[in-house]
Amino acid sequence: MPWTTLALRTTTPVFNGGDDEGVGIRVPSLRGGMRYWFRALAGAVVGDDLRLLSALEHEVFGGTGHQSPVVLRIPDPPRTADRAEAKFLGARDGEHLQYLLGQGLYERTPRKRPAHEGLTRSFVAAETDFHLDLRFTPGTSEAAASLALASLWLLCTYGGIGARVRKGFGGLRITGVSGSTLPGDWTSDDLLTPGPAYYENLDRLTADHGVLAHHREWLAALKTAPDDLATRTADPWHGTRPTYPVLGQHTAAALRPGATTWPSLLITAGKEWRHFRASEDPPETGAGGRVRTPEYRKVIRGNSDHFPLGALGLPITFYDGRNKDTVNVRNGAEHLRRASPVWLRTVGADRTRRRLFSFAFLGTFLPQDDKRLGVRLGERTLQVTDQDLHDCATTWLDKMREGGTFVRTDRER
Repeated sequence: MPWTTLALRTTTPVFNGGDDEGVGIRVPSLRGGMRYWFRALAGAVVGDDLRLLSALEHEVFGGTGHQSPVVLRIPDPPRTADRAEAKFLGARDGEHLQYLLGQGLYERTPRKRPAHEGLTRSFVAAETDFHLDLRFTPGTSEAAASLALASLWLLCTYGGIGARVRKGFGGLRITGVSGSTLPGDWTSDDLLTPGPAYYENLDRLTADHGVLAHHREWLAALKTAPDDLATRTADPWHGTRPTYPVLGQHTAAALRPGATTWPSLLITAGKEWRHFRASEDPPETGAGGRVRTPEYRKVIRGNSDHFPLGALGLPITFYDGRNKDTVNVRNGAEHLRRASPVWLRTVGADRTRRRLFSFAFLGTFLPQDDKRLGVRLGERTLQVTDQDLHDCATTWLDKMREGGTFVRTDRER
């Protein structure tokens, strides 16, 4: 089959290289992101039937012994930028961008050193254009091809690729489509990443409108789909929380008022996120006026075992200059991660009028059927509940929607 060429543009820096330099944007990263969003889309139909979810995913994207019917290539891989090109880190209040990057991507530098020297990886700069060629192998069903396009559309509309994608980095937009005829009901205009007006009206990430409206029919038409898939209940998670990220009623979204450039937008988002997490006013004396989380006083240095901050992602390390305490998820002796349910994303085509879009997957915090799985501080067991996840996420989204602020003081350090 002939190739379809998509014009893509990065909206924020993409950190996709791991420890390797010069990697840029890779097909496996795009394919992995498409798989993630396919599961979120299909999960709105199949529910907690993980065997069926896996079978449907393999039919669309391939698996062991089964080549993917979706062929991708990047004919003009974008170059990676040197750390010295990360001028945005030296902007006024750039420490809030550094905060969003996290310890894995940024190491704080001495005050007299350029801020970009703290960056630990190369990156693809924002506003970089490149092309993605896509075609389907002979015999690919329209349903499988349509679902692959839906997954790519979701990746570029809500997600991204690379490190710290939940904190606003790694954003992509589809800006043009050319080449062969698209499968099913898809048109070139459908595939383009929408502008801010689309996000204005979203309070949930659902799959029952616009270009995704036929997703249930596509899933039911796959060869591995059971005969009754098309007639299953519209909400398989009714009365329960999803155990993995799923589009539908168990999501929430908010578009913050105001538009600016992506660095200014993420600087503001980083400052808000820091004060949202550290919601306790700094003391009048001592501690350098540093904002802190209530959990530091109540749990780390106190006797409480309720740790709601963990709902925003684990592990978390507290370091006060003398003591280092890490709260993480453990399965027996194995240390695991729990990604944040809250995503931040800059949206908009005009580079000077980007807006902050936030959304959250309001599912379970951890599976309840594995008794070895839990939150630990050393040998202490801490409690993080599903309600904590819901409350933390919706508190952030409500404030972003109204254009409010969590910032209480400018005494950051």
